[in-house]
Amino acid sequence: MKKDDFLQMMWQDNETESEPNKTLYADVIECMDIALSQSPDTYEVPENKTVKEAYALIEKRGKESKARCVGPFEAAEILAEYLGTKYVRPSRKLQTAVQKAKINLEDFL
Repeated sequence: MKKDDFLQMMWQDNETESEPNKTLYADVIECMDIALSQSPDTYEVPENKTVKEAYALIEKRGKESKARCVGPFEAAEILAEYLGTKYVRPSRKLQTAVQKAKINLEDFL
């Protein structure tokens, strides 16, 4: 299922949830959107993926971390892996660009 159709289905499914899950799952869907943002519009999300399973993965990672939580960009990375794609957070893109620039400058010296 195309990523936009998948996200729309997640939003529609979430309408039947009750609180507090409805609010929590809405945040997970927002993170799914971020996780899929670097994938092409034609990306096919596996149809067996659910917001409940995605939330469980984030919750598990949070419980395992020393901080006892997961930030939105880490959640996007977790969800991208779950959805079978890749997400690179902005800070990692910047670090990679800086490292490449250092290597290029060292080549000239």
